[in-house]
Amino acid sequence: MSPSPAPAPASRSSWAGLILLAVAIFAVITTEVVPIGILPRVVQDFGLDESVGGMLVSLYAGLVAVTAVPLTRLTGSLPRKPVMLSTLVIFTASNVLAAAAPTFAWLVVARSVGGMAHALFFALAIGYATRIAPPGAVGKAMAMTSMGASAGFILGVPAGTALAEAAGWRITFGALGALTAIAFVVALVLLPSVKHDAAASRTLVPGGSSLLLVAGLAGTTFLGHYCLYTFVSPLILSTGLNPVWLSPVLVLFGVAGLFAIRAVAPRLDAHPVRWMILVPVSILLSLAATVLAMPILWPTLIIAGLWGACFAPVNSTFQNVLVRVGKENPEMAGAWINVTCNLGIGGGAALGGLALDAGGLQGAGLLGCVILALSIGFTLLMRSRLNAAAAR
Repeated sequence: MSPSPAPAPASRSSWAGLILLAVAIFAVITTEVVPIGILPRVVQDFGLDESVGGMLVSLYAGLVAVTAVPLTRLTGSLPRKPVMLSTLVIFTASNVLAAAAPTFAWLVVARSVGGMAHALFFALAIGYATRIAPPGAVGKAMAMTSMGASAGFILGVPAGTALAEAAGWRITFGALGALTAIAFVVALVLLPSVKHDAAASRTLVPGGSSLLLVAGLAGTTFLGHYCLYTFVSPLILSTGLNPVWLSPVLVLFGVAGLFAIRAVAPRLDAHPVRWMILVPVSILLSLAATVLAMPILWPTLIIAGLWGACFAPVNSTFQNVLVRVGKENPEMAGAWINVTCNLGIGGGAALGGLALDAGGLQGAGLLGCVILALSIGFTLLMRSRLNAAAAR
């Protein structure tokens, strides 16, 4: 039997390390999403169509999905801290190269390098959080690192866009390079080293089919949610809201999500599988209510904000169960959920787009409800197996 991860360090240093991971995740997520806001300026400078410029986002996500498992397997026997630091160095180089890009092809390559670093970084971050979490607080640890991701989604696009408007998109990438460089320096000094079982790290699917089940259910939840959430901006504007208020409303949605993560975090460790059901159920109900409220202004904004808040704890909820099932190799467990969730995001956007063409925003929302309902039903059928696997 493979040994469990090394005992966690003292509680104070554990939480300090988790806070540092959250900050690093914030920097990485901001690097991922900032092209969404600066894309118009980038394609204008290079004289391209926006459809071509979308490669900066789509190729990045595709590389994450394709390379997460092989890169995690390839580096599995190496010490964790040096590999983590290496990913932050690569992120810094990627952003600096993007800022200096003389051609669009150069920019795409720079972003591609960052996408592969992203694939490895998040697998490592999940495993790292598991290893340094105080005893009995894996769920809280996952929630804390999720706060960094949520903050990146909330602040990354508006902050990067504002900087690009004021000083140009190259300065935005330069600032991201500085941000990831700072994260590297702080991690070098403050992130504790952890021990891991090099033999167990060669396990491709820790936890076997139960791990793939959890990762698949996470991806399916993302799939259902993103059928409509991909089009959340058109949804909000369909209410007649003045476009000038779109960014503030999205920020408020994100802040509501941070509060939701904070509310759920202390409860995850007591009943991990139960929350794997409760969170998707809350997403389903709030999504259905959003569809019913559209396009009336205030009911839609309020209920859609609740829908976004219900989705916010989904990462920490599924990761909490995932690392329990795949505890012999939490990094590889993290790689698998990285793959399925990125596929869910991309698949949700594609399916939602088809439903949007056929039945408008309501059609996309109803498709998401059906997918979520099927996923929840399957989770209920497999609940006993999930509880047994998470308790091992």
